[in-house]
Amino acid sequence: MSSILHPFMLATDLADYLVRKVVPFRETHHISGRCVAESEKRGISMKELSLEQLQAIDGRFEEDVSHMFDHERSVEMRAAKGGCSRDCVLEQINVLKAMLA
Repeated sequence: MSSILHPFMLATDLADYLVRKVVPFRETHHISGRCVAESEKRGISMKELSLEQLQAIDGRFEEDVSHMFDHERSVEMRAAKGGCSRDCVLEQINVLKAMLA
């Protein structure tokens, strides 16, 4: 399954990263779009952009940005009720099993 996961799927995570750094989401959306465009221009994935290349797009990127390019972490961050994290999905399965019992 990992063969179908594309780094561009994490563009929203990149925007969320900047939101946590107190950048307005409207702005982060444009910044993450520029990251996608830059990686396409270079023929590499966003994960392969260096910190310097990311900082050339926006100086608020820091070393911890590399953690944003992990699909599993991205899924596990969605832990709100009904989310897609492992715990949330297991909870939903248990609720459905109880309903069917």
